[in-house]
Amino acid sequence: MWSLKTSKGYEAKKCRYRVVSYCRGLGLDLGCGDEKIVPTALGIDFASNKAELRLDLSSPNALGLFATGSLDYIFSSHTLEDLWDTEGTLKEWWRVIKAGGYLILYGPDKDYYPNIGQPGANPRHKHDLYWQDVWKIIEKFGNSKLILASRHNEEDEYSWQLVCQKVNCSLKSRNIQSISKIKHCLCPFRRKQRKCLIIRYGAIGDAIWATIILPLVKKEGYYIVYNTTPYSYEVLQNNPYIDEFILQDRNAIPSKDLGDYFREISKGFDRVINLCESVEKKLLVVENTEEWKRPQWWRHQECNKNYYNATLEAAGYPKVKGKRGELYFDSTEEYLGKIFTEHHKKYFTILWSLSGSAFHKVYPWAEYVAGEMLKRHKDIEIITVGDNLCRILEWQMPRTINKSGVWGIRQSLLMTKYVNLVIGTETGILNAAGCYDTPKICLLSHSSRENLTKYWVNDFSIESPAKCYPCHRLNYTLNACPLEKLTHAPRCMAEISPEMLADRIEQVYQKFWQPKRIVEVERRIYA
Repeated sequence: MWSLKTSKGYEAKKCRYRVVSYCRGLGLDLGCGDEKIVPTALGIDFASNKAELRLDLSSPNALGLFATGSLDYIFSSHTLEDLWDTEGTLKEWWRVIKAGGYLILYGPDKDYYPNIGQPGANPRHKHDLYWQDVWKIIEKFGNSKLILASRHNEEDEYSWQLVCQKVNCSLKSRNIQSISKIKHCLCPFRRKQRKCLIIRYGAIGDAIWATIILPLVKKEGYYIVYNTTPYSYEVLQNNPYIDEFILQDRNAIPSKDLGDYFREISKGFDRVINLCESVEKKLLVVENTEEWKRPQWWRHQECNKNYYNATLEAAGYPKVKGKRGELYFDSTEEYLGKIFTEHHKKYFTILWSLSGSAFHKVYPWAEYVAGEMLKRHKDIEIITVGDNLCRILEWQMPRTINKSGVWGIRQSLLMTKYVNLVIGTETGILNAAGCYDTPKICLLSHSSRENLTKYWVNDFSIESPAKCYPCHRLNYTLNACPLEKLTHAPRCMAEISPEMLADRIEQVYQKFWQPKRIVEVERRIYA
């Protein structure tokens, strides 16, 4: 409800939790004032010194420096009513939004806010508007879809909220199944089925661990909505147990505000399972906390528990044990995986994950060991995978296929199912391999077998001989780990000698490949 005390700016704060899931990708906050809707938005304001760009939004070509169809969204709060040409302004804003993108508007409601000329009215206002007035203009553009409209006169609000999507025929080329499963915060439910909200942010491994609870929740009859980031969404795509997603960019909500955000998006759900920090901070202590400073024996005593079981316990299933993660791919992805395997079937194919999310998740002897194995066996082939930065770790040798920064994350995850062996540190790729029976060699750094690989099938993981292993720490800075003098790498990685890894690869090769090759030779002889 409006009052002189509530009308003190910072309007975007009031609607942030409702609209943050639309503010993903490259976007603008027009009339941002002193605080943008999300940190990643480009703030534009004529008067604010905190805006990245100072532009006169009342100009007919105010956004002329932005190409047509170049932005994922535009957000504007309590600005449209300050501009004389409402239709011209909306047409210009609409121009720069790409197909599938969103226009998110928040403005003073004509019934809840003093109109022009009334006591308390804002002297800058040129119009008094309802959301319907704005929508009638946008609807005339012919390629718009009304996503959400609402009025708010509760607590310190006195505004309407409008979300429109720009649509056209190009949307037909996109993954319609995936788009249809993306839900946005606080859209009203129309289903009578019980609803469960699952919240889990984090890296690839965190998303994979969370998949083990989904069949259990679905078995209880819940309609499952999963709140996460686009990064984790790539891992969870096609999961048949997830009915809808709520997505927002990483760090779109400051950590200090996450509690309020969780409470807001939890409204209307019959059950909420928050898995954030179900492993981190509990079984992996954070740098520079009191637990992080404790001796290694204490950390091992407190943290040497299985991540999968800890996830189940946090979700309310303490009696369920021994689960593995699950990944799902569509028919096209599976077909491409099978085609690749068919073309490389004469080789013992190793998928080598070069780096993880921390500096102690890089193995300094990788190139040396790879070279040794390629010399030793002419039927070994190695595929290196990782992000763009991993290209500096790749080697150029015969029968090596460099795919860092070339394969997307889903293709790399998929291939853990089809190759003959997966090698790497504690990365998302190794967690993906843990979903399948594919032999895998995980070079363990801050986790023990009990923590991570206990339930993996065909697990040949190597535990570091370093005295500090397993540290059970989340180390973010270089000084947090003791370094080995020769390689300047963390001891947990450097002290897994090249001989140890080469012998383990040879063990897998002899067990899973040599018998297969002998059978094929005998078949050809007797044919």
